[in-house]
Amino acid sequence: MGKWKDLDDKLNRYLRLATFPIAVKLLEEEEELQKINWLKRPEKKIALCQIFSYSRYYGWTIGLTQEDNVCPLAEIAVGFVEPYESFLEGQFFVGRYHKTPEGAQKTSKMISRLPYGKIKAIVSGALHRVDFDPDFIIIYGNSAQILRIIQGALWNEGGRFTISTFGDAVCADTISNAFLTGKLQIAIPCLGDRRFGLAKDSDLVASIPLEMIDSILEGLEGTHKAGSRYPTPFEISTPEFFLKMSEYLEEAKRM
Repeated sequence: MGKWKDLDDKLNRYLRLATFPIAVKLLEEEEELQKINWLKRPEKKIALCQIFSYSRYYGWTIGLTQEDNVCPLAEIAVGFVEPYESFLEGQFFVGRYHKTPEGAQKTSKMISRLPYGKIKAIVSGALHRVDFDPDFIIIYGNSAQILRIIQGALWNEGGRFTISTFGDAVCADTISNAFLTGKLQIAIPCLGDRRFGLAKDSDLVASIPLEMIDSILEGLEGTHKAGSRYPTPFEISTPEFFLKMSEYLEEAKRM
């Protein structure tokens, strides 16, 4: 049983997730993969979102290096490769997501990126099974479950939560944004995550830096006690239809 099982239990107590919360660790040296217990490695090239799918659906602990990764956007966002000039000029997006080269270039330059070469591998595993210390907890859930995470995050400091996305490479974008800001990230799964990573139409993604998890759990508990819960409590009242039906039947009996 993983050392993080207690955290997994607490998250599920308040969120009742359909798939496992994911523990994610960024490794600065590829050799560190050898220290991860129960690690699986891809037999063929796969996308970053797919290792998250293996972890949240199957419970596998799986490692990914630049050589394993096939997603061209993810490898730029996580710093596996330097962004090439034509990418920064917007050629990856023009005609695909944007009408003009100017719009495509604007998007390319705004993508959050880890420093080139900072990490050499990414490890993903089901939170309840891993024995490594994760950098992030990634949770796929429906809008009501992700709302509860946002409420938990705002419990101590208040204010508003802002979601920022460009609609692609979402799995990598949530990692790079969370790393660079140290803050909770909420994202909408992109086309690749839906097509190859099995994200559902109802899914949203929360990427939680480990240093925030205790505060969010405190917020989940506090708001739960105050009445904000998942599943959302419905108001169950007397069915007026049955009252009218009973009156009709009583009147029929007197005829």
